[in-house]
Amino acid sequence: MHLSGGILLGTPQFVTAKRLIDQAFAANIGRNSGHAGVVISGESTLGKTTLCKRMMRYVHKEYRTQVPDFRDHNRIPVAYIEVPAGSTGKLLMSTFLDFFGLTATSRETMASMRTRVVNMLNTSNTQLVVIDELHNLRRNTVGNGESHDVLKNLHNDVAATFLYAGINVKKMLAGERGQQIGGRFALLELQRYNLSKAVDKKVWHNLIQAFENSLPLQHHESGTLSTLSDYLFERTNGSIGSLGRLLTGAAMDTILNPDITLERIDEALLEKQTLDIAAETARQEHQRRKANPLSKKNILEGLVA
Repeated sequence: MHLSGGILLGTPQFVTAKRLIDQAFAANIGRNSGHAGVVISGESTLGKTTLCKRMMRYVHKEYRTQVPDFRDHNRIPVAYIEVPAGSTGKLLMSTFLDFFGLTATSRETMASMRTRVVNMLNTSNTQLVVIDELHNLRRNTVGNGESHDVLKNLHNDVAATFLYAGINVKKMLAGERGQQIGGRFALLELQRYNLSKAVDKKVWHNLIQAFENSLPLQHHESGTLSTLSDYLFERTNGSIGSLGRLLTGAAMDTILNPDITLERIDEALLEKQTLDIAAETARQEHQRRKANPLSKKNILEGLVA
C-alpha cells in the first residue's frame, strides 16, 4: 500500500501548487461569484493527477485540523471528478452525483441535476473541487460548450475553490469559452526535467534521493540510486510519473519475487522493469542517437535543440 500510493514527495511543483491554491483560497474568502482557482497543465505522465491528489490531501488535512468532527456534520471538504469523454452538461452533472453516491434518473433534466449538485457542494461545505481530464473538453462541440458553461456557472454558485488538470490545456483556455476559466484561474504548467540545466539536475537528484529514502526495503543502501541519476533520467525521459512507476515497480519486485533474496534496487533490477510506452519509446530514440551520433537526422535535431 505504501509503494502503491503512500510515497509523497515535496517537489517544486507541489510547493508552487500549494502556494497558488492558498492564494486562491484567500482571494475567494469574501467573494460570492467569479471565484479564483488553479489549472494544472502539461504532457501526459508528468504527474498532474498525482499533484492533484497531493493538493486534495493537503486541503483535507488542513480542514480536518480546523474541523475535527466534520464527519459528524456530513461535511465533505474535497470533491473529485474526471471529465468524461463526449461530455455534456447533463453527463458532467451525473459525474458529480456519482461522486456523492447519488443517482440520477434518465428523465431528470440537467437543470434539476445541477441544482442537486450545487446544493450538495454547499451543504457539504466542500472547500476544494478537483476536475481532472479537462482536455476532454478540448473539442469544439455542442456538448463540450455546454459543459464549459455549466462549469463557469458552478464557480458563481458554489462556495469552493476549483482545481483543474488536463493534458496541454493552455491553448484550450485561450478560446472564447476557455477564457471564462482562464480569466480567473492561475496556470501551473508542468515540464519535463532537463539535465542540461543545473537547477533541474539538482532537483532531479534530490527527487531520486527523497524517493530512495522512502522505500521500505530491508537491504537497500541509501545513496545507491543517486549514483544512477543519469541512467534514471534516460529510462524515464525526465518524467516524475515514470520515475515513480520505475522505482516502485522495482521495489515491489524485490518484496514479492521469491527468486530475489535481498530487498535492494540496482541497475540490473531496473533494467527488468517495463515502463509506459512514452518512456520506453523515448529511451529507444535516445539510444539510437547515441549509437549514431553523426547521422544527418541527429545533427539536424541537435541544431534545432
